[in-house]
Amino acid sequence: MSMLLAIIFSLNFNVGVGGEDDLIPPPIVVVSIYNRLNNKELGVHCKDKHTDFGFQRVSVGHMWGFTFRPNPLWFTSLYFCSFTWYGAPVHRFDIYDHNRDKHACETCVWDIFETGPCRATDNDSVQCYAWKQ
Repeated sequence: MSMLLAIIFSLNFNVGVGGEDDLIPPPIVVVSIYNRLNNKELGVHCKDKHTDFGFQRVSVGHMWGFTFRPNPLWFTSLYFCSFTWYGAPVHRFDIYDHNRDKHACETCVWDIFETGPCRATDNDSVQCYAWKQ
């Protein structure tokens, strides 16, 4: 029985693999969302399956953000947001997806434009994405 538990523990925590996912607990992730709309207040509603941050209003040029610690067992953290502003339909985007972002940022800075969200990368470039359909 103890051997079975050791195998399960090893598989779940990638013990001995040597990757950054081995860090228990994983480092805290900071998500910052900046309103880059043209003279329009941004409405933001972000959550994951356990935490709902509620509706936030973000003035032009200002930011709102949150922090979290990625799931240490399965490395499947996913935070999704809806974005609203006057004269546009609701837009949706996965603001933190562990598979996409685990190596890209611990401080994830997002600029929200009408055309879609853009994230600064570690090498001072910008990666922009389309809104989810």
